[in-house]
Amino acid sequence: MSSRQAPRNVPPDVLAERYGRRPARTGQPWYRRPAPLAAAVLGGALLTAYGVWIAVAQSQGPAFSEISHRIVDDRTAEIRFSVTREPGTAVRCQVHALDDSSSEVGLLQVDVPASAERDVQESVQVRTTSRAVTVGVESCSAVEP
Repeated sequence: MSSRQAPRNVPPDVLAERYGRRPARTGQPWYRRPAPLAAAVLGGALLTAYGVWIAVAQSQGPAFSEISHRIVDDRTAEIRFSVTREPGTAVRCQVHALDDSSSEVGLLQVDVPASAERDVQESVQVRTTSRAVTVGVESCSAVEP
């Protein structure tokens, strides 16, 4: 019985080619080289700055919250909501009603006039083309005088 042994002096690149192994890495890892490290730090800083910019942009302007809604009949839906804005700012809100397939069946623009109060509640009825299952405020934005 003969035992077969692998030759001892086979170059590593021959074995790598034969068995699909990667040759040993040489040099420093990417995080120890200045160019890739600088690119990673710059990319992280830009991503952070973009996130801060988005957060600040969304925190400005009027905010709204839905208080309640009800479906009156096949052609009418009603919603009560509050708007928070800077005193003296007029606001226009988009209210939409959706049916059971999430298709828009009613749309209404609601103008909230400027006043000295910061928080204002509105109650409106939205006419629909068919029976709605929900109604909500889509957006609110400040209106320039």
